[in-house]
Amino acid sequence: MKKNNIWVLVWIFLVSCASLNACSESDEENTGSEVAETQEFLKKALAHDLFEITAGMMAEDQSKNGEVGGFGQQLVHVHTRTSEALQSIARRKSVQLPDQMPADKKSIINRLEEKEGTEFDQNFAAVQITAHQEVISMYEEADKKITDPEIQGFIDQILPVLQEHLAEIQKVQTQLIAKN
Repeated sequence: MKKNNIWVLVWIFLVSCASLNACSESDEENTGSEVAETQEFLKKALAHDLFEITAGMMAEDQSKNGEVGGFGQQLVHVHTRTSEALQSIARRKSVQLPDQMPADKKSIINRLEEKEGTEFDQNFAAVQITAHQEVISMYEEADKKITDPEIQGFIDQILPVLQEHLAEIQKVQTQLIAKN
């Protein structure tokens, strides 16, 4: 009987070790997955900031509409600050960030550069609505996937600002349409 008890205990011990090991490997995979999610979020968020800063400067320079120019100025101010925060977080997490915006965003900037006056203002507003919808979706997705407290804090601070920007540029677009 003692032999059976010992084998039962050994079996329980081995099953427990196997279970703990499987949990540990799963945790490591989740951690690796979250690290990748965090890196991807930081890179995309900074790329968005670079786009917004550039587009905002264009609006300040090229717009003939005070609302559009003011919104552009606000974009430059806010996204310069958020890009600095993102770069700081990335340094602490040893994440290499891009120093240029992606080709698709450069293409949008190039198209905007060709516009003037009312045409620029209308295109700028449309681009900003789409860009803010996309980035809000990205932030909301990251909010669900990433548990890192520093990233969560950043998202919690910035997401409402992005939502305000979207509402504001939608209002500007409505005013631009009403003027025509």
